[in-house]
Amino acid sequence: MQPPPESTGDALAECFRLLDELPAAAALSPAFRRHWPSISASLSSLSASLSHPTFPPSAPLLEPLASALSALMSVCSGPPLGHLHTVSLLSSSAASLSQLAADARLLVSPAEGNGSESDGLLSRLRLGSFVSRAAALDSLAESVRSSQPGSCSAAAVSAVAAMLDSGDLLPASRDKAVSVLAAFASSEATCRFLAQESGTVVPHLCRALESGGASAEQACVALESLTASSRDAAATVSARGGVAALLVACAAGTPSSQAAAAGVLRNIAAFPDLLPAFSEEGAIPLLVQLVSLGTPRAQEHALGCLRNVTASDGGEGQSLKVEAFQAGALACVKDFLNSCRGDEPGLAPAFGLLRNMASFRLIAEIAVSATFLSHVVAALGSDEANTRTEAAMALAELCHISSGKARGEVGDAMPRLVWMLEAKAVAERDAAARALATLVAASSSYRALFRKEEMGIVNVVRLLDPAVRGGDKRFSVSVLLGVSQSRRCRKQMVAAGACGFVQALLAAEVDGAKKLSECLGRGKMLGVFPRT
Repeated sequence: MQPPPESTGDALAECFRLLDELPAAAALSPAFRRHWPSISASLSSLSASLSHPTFPPSAPLLEPLASALSALMSVCSGPPLGHLHTVSLLSSSAASLSQLAADARLLVSPAEGNGSESDGLLSRLRLGSFVSRAAALDSLAESVRSSQPGSCSAAAVSAVAAMLDSGDLLPASRDKAVSVLAAFASSEATCRFLAQESGTVVPHLCRALESGGASAEQACVALESLTASSRDAAATVSARGGVAALLVACAAGTPSSQAAAAGVLRNIAAFPDLLPAFSEEGAIPLLVQLVSLGTPRAQEHALGCLRNVTASDGGEGQSLKVEAFQAGALACVKDFLNSCRGDEPGLAPAFGLLRNMASFRLIAEIAVSATFLSHVVAALGSDEANTRTEAAMALAELCHISSGKARGEVGDAMPRLVWMLEAKAVAERDAAARALATLVAASSSYRALFRKEEMGIVNVVRLLDPAVRGGDKRFSVSVLLGVSQSRRCRKQMVAAGACGFVQALLAAEVDGAKKLSECLGRGKMLGVFPRT
């Protein structure tokens, strides 16, 4: 038998040579008599598969196949071996050839009409030897990256998860499997299927993360997607010491691995019960450093992580705010804001971090003196809803600090906050209402500025409407109470329909609704009645 002209690889040519010579050599050796039927069947199957037009000349199974055939040839032509040694060698070689023959059939099975290409790929992932499965992983990774629909399925994700869970993969194949999971995480078509297998794959991804190297970066990519959608996944990563390993990646990894690792840390920090690991590992100084030195994506994720770490208001939360301030987080945010050009993704978490730290009054005073207010007011005009929302929340914390310059800067925010009350997003409307409630309660000058806004009262009253779903009605009530001493404002409220809305708030026992109702009663006595 001669190799086909197109099969020019040395390994493939050597396998054809051994397949051609072995039957004649085995016929002269009595040792083959017992094992020859099974060996002969495997040889015939291998010959057919290797001769098939679709068989890949560089298939990974060629090297072990040549090794197994050479071992059998040594029994025929080599020096005599002991009986037990010969029997053992023939038995293991027969089993190996049988598995290799099955792998070779899987490599050509799609072209023979035994199923679609993806079905053949899944079969090789589940049933082949480690060599066949390694090749299948390569094919699967390529198909996911190229967004071919055949392999982007729950079955493919499940097969890779089962491979990792089997425990019989070589290190190189394990790294390939982690790479495939990262590709799944980066694809909208498969990330939801990956989440369904999180209980199986997260421990293996944590192991890859601890090992370092290229597989650690791929593990971070996969874990970023998994921990964003699952608290259980985040808790598993934290329980297995993942915070420490992720911090190592943030400190010494490649720019892309730093960004992915910071993204995982941000997701873990979103759960308050997992925050002790951040304190124990000294995460805050390293995250502050990453904001200063990282890529834009790493900065965004590090700022998001610091925002989540400092979000709690309890005793531990206050200590974390102080720790972040002492580590230079406030100065780091200032440098970041000064360096920003346009609506960068990191702006929203930066203002979120500022808002959290400013809830500590001493830090708020320092922030106001450091001219943060100009950045906050400017961000209220951002094209990004998240940035506007976080800036409004930060303003609500900073406007308590009174100074002539601060009042002038905050006054510029009033028209933008009134405009934000008309936003579609509930969070943005709430943030604007909260900032306005804080402003009108803080200073008579702010109340005067609000009264000058033509749509101010009308927009706030609209938020009281029970038909406006979501949102915290208390902030709107507080704004209206803040300006209710003005007869003109009470007339505007009544004319806008506030009386009817307040009755619904009274039934819901919203704080301040009763007092607002009494104030509006005085407006009705002036002869201004609510709309019907």
